[in-house]
Amino acid sequence: MRNGCFKRHTLQHLLARRRSVRSYADEPVPLSALLNILSAGQGRTSTEGKRAAPSAHALYPLTLGVVVRRVDGLAPGFYRFEPESAQLKPGGHCVQTGALNAAALGDETWLEDAAVVVVIIGNRGLAIQHFAEQQADGLRGARYVDFEAGAVAQSMYLAVTAEGLGSVVVMGFDDAAMTSALGLDESGQPVALFCVGRPVV
Repeated sequence: MRNGCFKRHTLQHLLARRRSVRSYADEPVPLSALLNILSAGQGRTSTEGKRAAPSAHALYPLTLGVVVRRVDGLAPGFYRFEPESAQLKPGGHCVQTGALNAAALGDETWLEDAAVVVVIIGNRGLAIQHFAEQQADGLRGARYVDFEAGAVAQSMYLAVTAEGLGSVVVMGFDDAAMTSALGLDESGQPVALFCVGRPVV
């Protein structure tokens, strides 16, 4: 009982401290912290392949791409997070400086200033096809992708807060331009970008 009370208090503490942060110091973040954040969003949590965020029918149409700029022990570049191993693998694409902000609908400078930008990538086609019998127009499948992305973002927000870092979600971007900037193919589209860094104090 005492442990349960402690856990609830810890969760409430994190929820109370969670904020959107748009100003980042020019400092690296620890690799261990980044892996904890990514695991909170899409890490494997059971031998059956369950993940940290819920997914309708355990379809898991989301993947996490990671634009690394300043991470201790990790070269800058584009990576993919692998839920099974909780590790980062090179993504094979070079994201050009300024490309993320250029694809945004406003001047979202934090897309370029953040030490890391986690890209929540959704395979909408997979979800739409899978749930077509429930709603033929595809809206139900698309809704599940958006719901799952929200759960991933909130879990990462709380993990960022626990690590003493700052973050903000960006969804205001031109879909085609951002897809091109990230070098994604038609099987995955950016749903949201999640900036991470050490807050300016």
